[in-house]
Amino acid sequence: MNHAGEFGAVNIYRSQLFVARIFMKDLIPLLEDFLSDEKRHLDVFWQEIQSRNGVKCKSYWLCGLGGYFMGFVSSLMGRRGIMACTWAVENVVVGHLHNQIDYLRKKDDLAALQAVESILEDEQNHRDTGFEEGGTKNILYQPLRFAISSFTEGVIRFGMR
Repeated sequence: MNHAGEFGAVNIYRSQLFVARIFMKDLIPLLEDFLSDEKRHLDVFWQEIQSRNGVKCKSYWLCGLGGYFMGFVSSLMGRRGIMACTWAVENVVVGHLHNQIDYLRKKDDLAALQAVESILEDEQNHRDTGFEEGGTKNILYQPLRFAISSFTEGVIRFGMR
């Protein structure tokens, strides 16, 4: 599931960068940094999957398509839309990663635990940046945050089945 979620995050930032290059050039460095982090996370989880002879999650393409759509719509809502999207997704993801860390500690799966822990700080940074840059300050963005959080939680639950 984490691999699919990272593919969704890669596509969120890809689509936000597409719009930012036209309308919000000052956000390009930040979004490129976030995209770089997410690509690294995608690689970390793909390596973990391959080491276990696994396959891509059944929600991989849904996450990618949903991520691109969420990123595009949020970027059309401007800087605060981008930050609201970032906060909403990463807030759910951070909670999910903490749950996984607790589970993996009990399972004594050191490789998987290290993979999850290796990305947690980046995801927390993305979430915190979304908050600090105004992603939660305007009530007009509450429906966007709610929709994105709900979709993200739903995809995680679907992928965990």
